[in-house]
Amino acid sequence: MLKELWRKTVGHAGQTARNEAQNRQIRLLPHITHTGEYHLDRLTRLLTNRYGMALEANGDDAILQLIRNAARVQDKDVQRELLLFYLNCSPIIQDYLRSGEVVGDDHFLSRR
Repeated sequence: MLKELWRKTVGHAGQTARNEAQNRQIRLLPHITHTGEYHLDRLTRLLTNRYGMALEANGDDAILQLIRNAARVQDKDVQRELLLFYLNCSPIIQDYLRSGEVVGDDHFLSRR
């Protein structure tokens, strides 16, 4: 009975907040931690050294391009760095990545 009450109140509010995060475009740079920045740098180095990827944008667009490319590559080192970035970034960025807009619905980050 308490679980049902919780689902109706808090669970619904959590879904609403998640849907709002999906519907609005967020800025990534203000929410990146020092450790997240470190893993993004490592991810950038891996993708440029192994696959010759060059970033065509700046700021948030470059980060999104980097994450989209990393999500498509089936290299264990790249996937490890992407996962480490995900685990060390803020909950706002985690929700945004799980929304499926960036990495797609079939990626392991978007599964709940």
